[in-house]
Amino acid sequence: MEWDREQGVDLKTAQRMILDQCVVLSEERVSLGDCLCRFPARSLPALEPVPAFDQSLRDGYGLGKAVEDGDGKKASRFRIVSEVAAGDTRNLRLRSGEAVRIMTGGLLPHGCRGVVPQECCQVENDTVEVPHRFLAESGFFVHARGSSLKKGHVIVSRGTPVRPEHQIDLAGVGYQMLPVVKQPRVSFFCTGSELVPHASGKIDGQKFSANPYLLQSLIRLSGAIPQNLGMVTDDLDGVCQLLAAIDSSGADVIISTGGMGPGKFDLIEEAFARVGGKVIYRSLKLRPGTSTLFGLIGSTLFFGMPGPPPAVQLLFNELLQPALLRLQGADSCLPKMIRARLTEELFLKKRDFPRLKSGRLRFEEGSCLVRPARRNDPESCYIYCPAGRRELRRGEMVRVHLVRGISALSSPLTLG
Repeated sequence: MEWDREQGVDLKTAQRMILDQCVVLSEERVSLGDCLCRFPARSLPALEPVPAFDQSLRDGYGLGKAVEDGDGKKASRFRIVSEVAAGDTRNLRLRSGEAVRIMTGGLLPHGCRGVVPQECCQVENDTVEVPHRFLAESGFFVHARGSSLKKGHVIVSRGTPVRPEHQIDLAGVGYQMLPVVKQPRVSFFCTGSELVPHASGKIDGQKFSANPYLLQSLIRLSGAIPQNLGMVTDDLDGVCQLLAAIDSSGADVIISTGGMGPGKFDLIEEAFARVGGKVIYRSLKLRPGTSTLFGLIGSTLFFGMPGPPPAVQLLFNELLQPALLRLQGADSCLPKMIRARLTEELFLKKRDFPRLKSGRLRFEEGSCLVRPARRNDPESCYIYCPAGRRELRRGEMVRVHLVRGISALSSPLTLG
């Protein structure tokens, strides 16, 4: 099949076209302990208020209404009638002039006006004396019912991944099982007759394949389930058979690496057409990414990616991770973009299309700074280089696309 990069689309259009084809998957129920980074199928409200009852904030003495002494003033002495520990479920009631010794988290008796910390009190036998300042107010050192979280308040909204702080609140209101969107199933394979999986039998002219390891990690970090189907040689019939087998396996997404482009042995697009694939776009006006295909095999999303691992990693951040997040119902799918000052000159080989270059961010004296990533640097962003430019100058403000963290849980800024 003839390959024509002029049919390509720009990055923003490609992202929109991909997300338009993504339908949120059905739901399943998982335990609260297994829901980290999962996306709720619906918003999750508090099932009860937090706290669920009025309770003491301090170890001390819960006071009833003060009585007047012989001089017509409020008496500062109270008779201790009971003791309340945390977990005590008795429904006690305090009369005027009475007090209970109470522990932090203890259930306040009916009629309790507040709690005086034990270090502020003087105790003698069954009587406690408290400072007069506590007699003129009420509600002191009380954690009132519903003051932290009201019943019905949304703890996690649909489209937001569950975080550890959500799990605290969800556990506190009684959740045990949660309705979450299913994780996408992603099948992938790598093409190239030159590729071998390991050192055994490797000869000159062959090379190791890094993409299976890269894709497996990136897919998992996006909250999806990877299935590595291995490597296939540059054989049209073999690629067609593999694509047909994946289509019947129930995968939500199929990814191939290599075999894209105008070369004699770049067979992915022809194999895609033979199995009835529908092309959404066949090229990007972006480097890297000109040799990229997106389409559908039935209802399954198909991404034909280039072979070099750095290009796969970049395009995964820009195209595939947004799709996987959208399939899980995420509200925020696309990489975040910010402005940063370039600290080193950046030279470009070609200027026909925009280019994304791996970068490293850091903050210094309130400024966001970026430099090109060096070999083996873990990139924290991609520097956007407009079409028509052969260099970006030191000190220039540039647009950068942030690398997302695990299912939007981690901070996207990995600085250094």
